[in-house]
Amino acid sequence: MVLLRARWRRLASNRQHPAVATLPVVALTTGAVYVTGAACILLVVLVDPRTAHRAPLMVIPLTSMLSGLAVLKWGRRFPRWFFHVAVVAGAVLTTAQILLGRGTGVVDATVPVYLFVILDAALFFSVVGVAVHLTHVLLVTTVLLPQVGVSWQTVVTLNGVCIAVGIVVAAVCRAADAAEEDPLTRLMNRRGLDRRLQEALQQARADDSRLFLALLDLDGFKQINDGQGHQRGDELLRMCASRWRSVLPKNAVLGRYGGDEFGLIVLDDTLGGAADLADRLREALAPEVTASAGVAAWRAGDSASMLMSRADVALYDAKAAGRNQTVVHGDPGRAASELEAAIECGELVLHYQPLVRLADRAVVGVEALVRWQHPQRGLVPPGDFVPQAERTGAIRALGAWTLDQACLALAETGNTFATVSVNVSVCELRRAEYVHTVRAALWRHGLQGDRLMIEVTEAVCDDDDPQVAETLHEVRALGVLIAIDDFGSGYSSLRWLDRLPLDVIKIDGTFIEGIKEESLEAPILEAILVMARSLGVRVIAERVETMHQARVLGGLGCELAQGFLFGRPEPLWEPSSVQRPMSWSLAAGL
Repeated sequence: MVLLRARWRRLASNRQHPAVATLPVVALTTGAVYVTGAACILLVVLVDPRTAHRAPLMVIPLTSMLSGLAVLKWGRRFPRWFFHVAVVAGAVLTTAQILLGRGTGVVDATVPVYLFVILDAALFFSVVGVAVHLTHVLLVTTVLLPQVGVSWQTVVTLNGVCIAVGIVVAAVCRAADAAEEDPLTRLMNRRGLDRRLQEALQQARADDSRLFLALLDLDGFKQINDGQGHQRGDELLRMCASRWRSVLPKNAVLGRYGGDEFGLIVLDDTLGGAADLADRLREALAPEVTASAGVAAWRAGDSASMLMSRADVALYDAKAAGRNQTVVHGDPGRAASELEAAIECGELVLHYQPLVRLADRAVVGVEALVRWQHPQRGLVPPGDFVPQAERTGAIRALGAWTLDQACLALAETGNTFATVSVNVSVCELRRAEYVHTVRAALWRHGLQGDRLMIEVTEAVCDDDDPQVAETLHEVRALGVLIAIDDFGSGYSSLRWLDRLPLDVIKIDGTFIEGIKEESLEAPILEAILVMARSLGVRVIAERVETMHQARVLGGLGCELAQGFLFGRPEPLWEPSSVQRPMSWSLAAGL
């Protein structure tokens, strides 16, 4: 009895849905249940001789059938909570059909549909969720069915079957979960990872979404296992799993393939984002433990084995290059030459997003954002190639091209804009030659230094290379404005504000998103603005998307803003709102 009670407590405390409950499977099953149950009831309504008024009794099954077809077609796009609502709705519709069909054969045909409700809940919901739905059905059947002429013997049998189905199906699903769990790390095992990878591939093929696979391998694990014993090796694996689980985002799945090799499936991200996640996992380990990682991107036509093979090649390259690093699949030298060839062939383009003065919505500058017009892949966003350019060294050629083209565009537009800003990688700032690159671009296009602004991320605050700060000071000596991008997203920027030659801070967009519609207050933003004024630094608010956000920022004294409210990034030479005078003003609303 004590053992049973302990097992129940463990089950009840598990609020996770079974592994089989992926959205495509839940949608397929729920839609099929709706359609099947509705079709059976509809058939009885049409052929039962005791049914005199058929039209009213056909409304609910027809509605249910159409709903089921809609779930079959679009259900995989619905949020998970929708299917809880669908199960409750199924019980309610079943009950309503029984009440409408009192005295006819429709009641006998509809009562078994309650089993579909329990089956759906037991397959896909947590133990607590199954208990809630089962209790709901038992209460309804116990109270309602005797009132519509169903015998108490039938009610008792139906409730017993519902309870048995709920318990057995829920237990089987959780037993299947256990078969896909690695007992040592409590992560998915090879079987679970293979299944999730197949499901991810099916989804990627269906909606052309992005999918990445990373393989991670602990460096020197065999020596630890052999030298310190298997118990120490197991402790190390458990430690890795615990630390990685704590930093894993919702769009990623982590599991253990076996030994010291782990698999990471990343959905709906960029190649750079997947590689950065692999880096974060490596960095989350204890200081004395290192790991290597190989990352590969899914391509149309890839099978699971092909994707796995490329990730394995990348992992081998990471090991061969000295371990303790992440390698993206593909020859780094070839990737660098491909990007440099793209520059030579004119495949790279700059899109510009306006920088606006909130007081009168005048465009005072633009930010240059690079895109790759790839001949096969179409317009590629920077997140897919800039991180790789940083890893391969191609970032120097890319950065120099971006800087030159941005200065050229500013010179050709004359006095239309006061400044143009470009993003600069920490990798570029580690080289003293970057100062000469900036000086040459300004001289070549006849620009004063204060018409150019370079944006650096908070990563410069964490960089240990003293050359980074020295480069920034020398660039500032040319009159170029220095801005720190995504201010507030890290943890090191405050202590660097008085050490770096900063002119502008760009408030991270997450703070702007936090402005509540019903309030004109934003205490954190107000504190940043007060601090900036005391330091003599100008502030730009990023990702401003609503009029209310603009009003709040203007009321707080923020002078400049950038975001979709004012204009999306687009080529400067095409007709756009960036070139035309603004026909509407925020002044009246501030």
